[in-house]
Amino acid sequence: MTTRLSILLAPLAAVATATTPVFDAPVAIEACGVPINVGNGGNASPFIVDWNGDGKQDLLHGQFNGGKVRFYDNIGENFAPEFGYFQYLQADGSDISLSSG
Repeated sequence: MTTRLSILLAPLAAVATATTPVFDAPVAIEACGVPINVGNGGNASPFIVDWNGDGKQDLLHGQFNGGKVRFYDNIGENFAPEFGYFQYLQADGSDISLSSG
């Protein structure tokens, strides 16, 4: 019984001594030295991926007004990204647009 109780209490002891995570303050993501503005009333959901296959992590995110998807090429490095002007993602020559809701 003592062994069984010790096994059950061990995970609780680990959780009780865990430290609370500390996060840095939020920062604005910039493109061409200016904070990115996604439109009125929207919360951005940025996605980092090597979109163009150049080995650098690029930025994709939705635009609140119109539901378009922006692509920002990383013209810096992976550990010091710099994003240039955006382009809208396209399919068959037309801007991709997603509805909200």
